[in-house]
Amino acid sequence: MTLSILQNTPTLIRDPYPHVVIENALPDHIYDQLEREWPMQQLLDTAPFDDGICYRLKSDQMLKQGVVSDIWKRFAEYHTSATFFNEVKNIFGDLVPVVEDIHNTISPRGWDKGGDKIGTDCQAVMHQPIDFSSRTPHIDNPREIYAGLLYMPYADDKSTGGEFQIHETKDNVTEVNKNGGRAVGDKAGKIVKSVPYKRNTMVMFCNNSPKAIHSVSARVNAITHRRSVNIIAEFNRVAKRSMFEVKEIRK
Repeated sequence: MTLSILQNTPTLIRDPYPHVVIENALPDHIYDQLEREWPMQQLLDTAPFDDGICYRLKSDQMLKQGVVSDIWKRFAEYHTSATFFNEVKNIFGDLVPVVEDIHNTISPRGWDKGGDKIGTDCQAVMHQPIDFSSRTPHIDNPREIYAGLLYMPYADDKSTGGEFQIHETKDNVTEVNKNGGRAVGDKAGKIVKSVPYKRNTMVMFCNNSPKAIHSVSARVNAITHRRSVNIIAEFNRVAKRSMFEVKEIRK
C-alpha cells in the first residue's frame, strides 16, 4: 500500500513558479482512515502557535512509538524519507538539487544522525474554528527545497476562504522582513491561481527562487477546526546551501 501524496503523478506547472496541484491525491480508503484516526488529542496537547490559534504535531513526535496510530506513523515516515525526496525530484527534475548519498544524509527534523544535510518534516496542522485574516503574500525560508500542503476539511465545514494563493511577481524580491513572516509587500503581483480548501486536495511547490510568492485568503464563517498536513524538505545549516539568495532583515 503506497501512502504517497504524489502517487497520482501530477503535471508540472512552471509559471509563475514550479508547482503541482492534485485533486483526490490519496485513494479514498487511505484518506478515510487518516481522517478517522486524525490525532486530535495529540494536537491539542501541543503548545499552540500564532497567538494560540494553530496546533502542529511534527514528525519528530509522530515517529515515536505509540504517539499516533500506525497509519499516521507510516504516513509521516514515508513523507520524511529519501524515497519521497526522490519522488519529488522526479517531478520537479533539475529544479530540486542533487544531494549526494541522499539516503545517508537526510532525516526528519529532530532525528538528525549528526551532520545530516537535509531535514524533512510531515506535520498534522489544525487551526481553531475561528475566522482569521489572510496571510499576506510572502516567501518561505531560502533553505527550504519544497513544501506541500494536503487539505483535510471536515465534511460539515461550511467556511469559505483559507485558499492557497499563487502570485505573480511584480519586481525582483531582494529583501524581506524576517520578523514579518518574509512578507514581500508591493513586490507581489496579481493572484494567478487559488487552490481551494477542499477534501483530499494537495498543492506542492518547488522553492527554487524568490518568485515563489504565496498567500492564504481570509477564512470566514468557520465552525470547525481547519485541518491540513504540511510536508517540507530543507537544507540544514550544516549543508551551507540555500535555494536562492535574499537579504533577510528584522524590523
